[in-house]
Amino acid sequence: MRKRLTPGVVLGFIAVGFAMSGSAVAGSLITSAKIKDGTIRNKDIKKGTIALDRFTKGTQAAIARAGQPGAAGAAGAPGAAGRNGADGLDGTTTTLPAPTATPTATPEPSPEDTAGNWGFINRNAIGAPTAFLRSGPAAAPVGDGALNLTVRDGTEKVAYGNETDFVGDDFSAVDAVGFHVFTTGENIGKAPAGTPNMPGIIFEIDPNVDAKPSTNYSSAVFMPGNSPANVWSPYIDATATGFWGLTGGAFAGTTCDINGARCTFAQLMDYLDDNDNNAPKILSVAVGKGRDYFWSGAVDGLRVNDTVFDFEERGVFTTAP
Repeated sequence: MRKRLTPGVVLGFIAVGFAMSGSAVAGSLITSAKIKDGTIRNKDIKKGTIALDRFTKGTQAAIARAGQPGAAGAAGAPGAAGRNGADGLDGTTTTLPAPTATPTATPEPSPEDTAGNWGFINRNAIGAPTAFLRSGPAAAPVGDGALNLTVRDGTEKVAYGNETDFVGDDFSAVDAVGFHVFTTGENIGKAPAGTPNMPGIIFEIDPNVDAKPSTNYSSAVFMPGNSPANVWSPYIDATATGFWGLTGGAFAGTTCDINGARCTFAQLMDYLDDNDNNAPKILSVAVGKGRDYFWSGAVDGLRVNDTVFDFEERGVFTTAP
């Protein structure tokens, strides 16, 4: 039976020359059949001469697996509890700073606080003017916002007011009227030098003047002088400054003709007070502008007697003077 070399034994061809009778003869090849099992040892093999690919596949795989880490073992049991630490030193009492208060949003006003009947009076608008509630400008005199009014030129007119809450009130009982105005240098420059260019306060009334029995409508309009540009004016008292005028042909040429000399608040009240049994009645209250010159600015803090109307971005509110 033929013998095979086991792994670890290098097969080689060994040429052996035999000298016979003093002459060279051809060497013979030594095969594995001629090697006795167990006779070739490690010392017979030259170091570094056996490559891995000379071994069987199984042997190569076994060598590749050698030295690789195995799977993690199961966790060990918990160790014993450690000793208690040493006692700490006595502490001292420290006063902590008071927590910072969390800012709270300004609560929305209840319906009782609002004057919800204020708005753009469409029937008194001419052209394409604008009137809207806004924040600012600058630091508003009452609250944080104001009513912005804009008219493009002398062809436009705007009115923002209340056509509900004052209907039927006695106009002769009005003894406090005024507001704040924010105007600009551009507004002032649109009018001839020395000519006021400002918004006004408007009372639509049934005048009930005996001398004008067929007249049941007019607008009593307050027209102030120019206030400083680019800042909020102080409170403009319509009972003590500026001029008033009555609209309508029936009052042309009278003491308070809006297109004539006009009059003071005291003169207006005196003119309308000609019948104790039939006082002038209010139909609406508004602020407005037109028709004379371009104007774009704001008003705030409209006062009528003991109520101040605060124009804010989120609505119109009432407060005390």
